[in-house]
Amino acid sequence: MAERKRLMTIWRQGAFAPWTNLLRSVDGLGYAIHHYTVDGSAEEVLLWVEGADTPRISDEPGEVFTLTLARDVGARLTAPSPWLYVVHTDIPTDVVADYNAWYDEEHLPRLVGVPGVERARRFIADGQQSPRYLTAYDLSIKDAFENNDRKHRVTDARAARPPYQGLRRGCPSRD
Repeated sequence: MAERKRLMTIWRQGAFAPWTNLLRSVDGLGYAIHHYTVDGSAEEVLLWVEGADTPRISDEPGEVFTLTLARDVGARLTAPSPWLYVVHTDIPTDVVADYNAWYDEEHLPRLVGVPGVERARRFIADGQQSPRYLTAYDLSIKDAFENNDRKHRVTDARAARPPYQGLRRGCPSRD
C-alpha cells in the first residue's frame, strides 16, 4: 500500500446530509477514512480522509481542506487513536520560517514525549487555503495536554505565546 501523505478534511457544523455519497465515492480506493465528533455532538463533525493522493469530490457541504504531510513524529499506529487533538492555524509570514523550524524540530518531538500523546503530524494546506497549517496529535488519553508533564515540558516562549492567526483547536473523538 502506498504511504499516506495526503489528507482531506471536511468540517461540518449543524444539520447536514450524511456522508453516504462521499464514502461511496472513495470506498475501496485505498483511503483511510475516519469520522470524528466534536465534544460528543452531532452538531460539529470532522471527516478525515488519508491516502497517497486526495480524493476528487464535488459539492460536498462543509469546510473542505486538502493538505500534504510535512512532518510525522511518534509511533506509527496500527489503529486510529480514540482522540485527535487538532490545531488548525495560520502563521504570520514574517516569522513563518523560524516558527516552522522550531515547531517541527523542537515542539512536536517534545509533545510526543508527553504521556498519552502517541503521534504528532503536521500538514500544510494546498494553494492559498486558510488556515494553512494543521497539526494532529493522536491521543490515547483525552486530557493528555492537561497533565502536569506538559506544563513542565513546554517552556519555550514561542509555545506560551504562539503567533497564531485564525486558530481553531479541538479534540474530536472517533466514532
